[in-house]
Amino acid sequence: MIPSGPGRTGDSIYQLLLMSIYCAQGEIAMTTPYFVPDEAVFTALLTAAERGVKVTVIMPERNDSRLVHYTCRSYFDDMLAAGIRIYGFKGGLLHTKSVVVDRQISLFGSVNLDVRSFWLDFEVTLGVYDPDFAERLLGLQDKYVKDSSPVDLQTWQQRPGKERFIENLTRLTSPLL
Repeated sequence: MIPSGPGRTGDSIYQLLLMSIYCAQGEIAMTTPYFVPDEAVFTALLTAAERGVKVTVIMPERNDSRLVHYTCRSYFDDMLAAGIRIYGFKGGLLHTKSVVVDRQISLFGSVNLDVRSFWLDFEVTLGVYDPDFAERLLGLQDKYVKDSSPVDLQTWQQRPGKERFIENLTRLTSPLL
């Protein structure tokens, strides 16, 4: 297990996540309740999708924080345009934090995809290199997808301007979330 937080090796989890995304050749499946990535992680995900990696992000349709809800959504335009598949889990607050890369590498723990989890909070993540474990974790993620609504680019782009404004405004707070 790799710990994070003040004075810890939080950088290790962060570096492992970035390395895993950049090394992905076929598929990345990610589940997180709070999707507020920094520029490096966001760029890594966009780059992966643009080079043909199938990237799926599953997050709750409704969040327990309005600020986080709108900030998460502020990333959707770029993600959908790059070909990233986004699913909004309808079964309540999805609290699983997991990443599966190429059906071989799994990251599973308490780290959200936000700056606080990587650098401020005391978090832990288990890195597992085992195809059998990865398949079981993908099975769980598939169950989440079945209880989710996909976010469609054309429908997404037709949302009200007020929503866009709120999302863009809240994105300014992303370094603090």
